[in-house]
Amino acid sequence: MISENLRKRIRMTYELLNDIQGVRLKMQARERALGKADICVEVKELQELERRLQRSLKEMIKDLPIYREFLSNIPGIGIVSSAGLIAYFDPHKAQHISSFWKRAGLHVVNGKAARRTAGQKSDFNPKIKSFVLYRIGMNFLRVKTPYYSDLYEKYKQLENEKLNNPIENPKNCPYYEECRKKTNKTPACKMHVHLRALRRMVKRFLADLWIVWRKLEGLPITKPYAVEKLGHHMEVSPYVERFVKG
Repeated sequence: MISENLRKRIRMTYELLNDIQGVRLKMQARERALGKADICVEVKELQELERRLQRSLKEMIKDLPIYREFLSNIPGIGIVSSAGLIAYFDPHKAQHISSFWKRAGLHVVNGKAARRTAGQKSDFNPKIKSFVLYRIGMNFLRVKTPYYSDLYEKYKQLENEKLNNPIENPKNCPYYEECRKKTNKTPACKMHVHLRALRRMVKRFLADLWIVWRKLEGLPITKPYAVEKLGHHMEVSPYVERFVKG
């Protein structure tokens, strides 16, 4: 079990690294626009600090079972992404797979994907949602992570069929008029397909993470509600097989 003190250190280091990386990227953009002479701090100094923080994260997580036995074996998840997952998720506080989904804002509210509402406190952390979807999810697509990227393509086809093929014709999308009113432009409704497929792929990864992590911690495993109560099928991921045999 990861101590709260270690988890806190990992999270602080991870978030500091992200902050520094954000500053460095802005500086590089400014260099391109105004020239290097206008920058008072060398970009390479920030890059070196990033590398030091990455080494610190590696030292903190390298011997943790969830990293050594699972995360380090998945293409697209490196030291930094692994540290973020370890910092933001805790299997001891998540009795069900859906607890990880809700933590990342990937749950359903009144039949729709959870969203932030102006003036109301969210029941999820937007920072974690962005991290899971756009760092983990897009990394899977970028490196074509076996199994997960294949799931994305499968889900993309299914979601395109559900929305009446907006990839070929945006006007087929049931949300076309709603999106057009918001943007005053012809909406790219194929993004609905992409985001839905991305969301489903990432939810599957979080389910696998939950299963393996609970197993490694000696905690009981339960099936998702859709499988347990509704009879849906959930195949065993190749990344999980050896943890659930027997």
